Amino acid sequence: MERSFSDFRMGMEILKLCMGKGFLLDKEMLDLFSSLTPIGIEKVVNVISSLGINERVITKSIFLKHFERFRDIISIDSEGTNIDVDDFFKGTGYLKEKSDESDSISKEVESLGAKVKLISAPAFTQKKIEVKDFVKHFRSRYEKIRAMLEEKNFENLSSLGKIGDNRGNYTVIVSVMGKRVTKNKNLFIEVEDMTGTSIVLINQNKKDVFSKGREILLDDVLAFSVSGTKDMLFANDLFYPEASLAEKRYGKTDEYIAFISDIHVGSNQFLEKNLLKFVKWLNGGEGDARQRELALKVRYLFMTGDNVDGVSVYPGQDKALEIKDMKGQYEKLVEIIKLIRTDVKIIMCPGQHDAVWVGEPQPIIGDYWAPGLYKMKNLTLVPNPAVVEINSGFKVLMYHGASMHAIIEWIEDIRLNHGHDNPTRVTREMLKRRHLAPMHGLCDYIPCEDDPMVIDIIPDIVITGDQHRSEISMYNNILMISSSCFQSKTPFEEKVGNNPDPCKVPLFNLKTREIKMLDFSDGVEDSLEIDNTFIELEDEIEIESENEQ
Repeated sequence: MERSFSDFRMGMEILKLCMGKGFLLDKEMLDLFSSLTPIGIEKVVNVISSLGINERVITKSIFLKHFERFRDIISIDSEGTNIDVDDFFKGTGYLKEKSDESDSISKEVESLGAKVKLISAPAFTQKKIEVKDFVKHFRSRYEKIRAMLEEKNFENLSSLGKIGDNRGNYTVIVSVMGKRVTKNKNLFIEVEDMTGTSIVLINQNKKDVFSKGREILLDDVLAFSVSGTKDMLFANDLFYPEASLAEKRYGKTDEYIAFISDIHVGSNQFLEKNLLKFVKWLNGGEGDARQRELALKVRYLFMTGDNVDGVSVYPGQDKALEIKDMKGQYEKLVEIIKLIRTDVKIIMCPGQHDAVWVGEPQPIIGDYWAPGLYKMKNLTLVPNPAVVEINSGFKVLMYHGASMHAIIEWIEDIRLNHGHDNPTRVTREMLKRRHLAPMHGLCDYIPCEDDPMVIDIIPDIVITGDQHRSEISMYNNILMISSSCFQSKTPFEEKVGNNPDPCKVPLFNLKTREIKMLDFSDGVEDSLEIDNTFIELEDEIEIESENEQ
């Protein structure tokens, strides 16, 4: 009886978790889920939620219909059990139904060591959005980042409510509600925590603190070292949560990752010939003997959004389209990337131009629009943002970068001194704040109970797109990579301020951390390499552009 009651209780917990994500399980699927560990159950539920399946009740037949999507992106934690991933999937009967051809392809990819594990796949529960959802979203953000800041062991850490009228020195962790410059040229910061509100004044005479204060964004969660009372606090210093790694990670095998983004298939500015040149090189058919040898060491290809140009993304876009329907654009995309050799593992997330909702987190690209993507055994589709772990243990944060334009405009130093020419300067601000879109209104987003834009898993590599410029730099031992594009400059890009530098492909060696930049532009025939090899790239050192060399 005790075991039956335990099984019943577990079943109820599983159903409760699924209902929270907007779907139910039939009895057969519930029995299968009950064989998993709690972590495994949560991962499968999150994947189902991220796929945007219309059916409310998940049955075995529905599970099998979408099986490749599960099989490709999920790794189930089976520690402490006698059940591994294959045993669970065998329970669905799927493996018995696979063709010999698909088996051989899977074995080929696995034998060559290319493995991908999705360790963070944020998903939105499809429901009507209410005001309380925004409250939960921002409260979740505050609590998660506050916990990160508390790990720094500040002295005299206090809440605003406890300070009251007691004058003294404190450290407070707050969210920024407002910011303005006073008549005396000081910074006047309105802040709040879970116990109350207050004012933090940053005096212009404290130049270091004032300089940092100028870059504060609304909704930032940070710590202030202050003196005064609750009514008026005077800042002595301020601190962000700061994503950092104690040391750089090194892989065990001599293999490379390639990074591309913003292909924009379907645009009349799509650089198809140049992309095909990259694919030919990747297959070992382009460049000199040394470059061909290098190409065959590429085992992973990350594609960071805007894979197609989309339809009606902006007013008048139809005039800039070569392929005017979404399905046709994805068919062309598949036609090209399926030429890539099958031992290269491709990881693809969506962007604002892809066939998913614009609000972040964005789900994976659906099979309705892009059925051809689901026939590629070496392709893993992930949400935006997502954290992926590859088999050398490297954690890679993929984020297309919808918030980057607004961050550039709101942070004065970036706007005046960098503009859109240094995308990793923007990524640095995200890592500093441990948030991909720290200010309300930086991008379209969907409020979730657990803010998915918080960087709670510290990655080894952060990849962004959107700016159409390739750049590499380091911050706190985290490698930041901005991917280039395969699209010429469009009137829309000129309007939003992008200054594209197309057809550049960064390569990163997992074993040596050596970095190379390849150029697949027109006229570059004799030597694909445009930059020297960079080993042990240091913090704040950015690879020089071709024009600066």
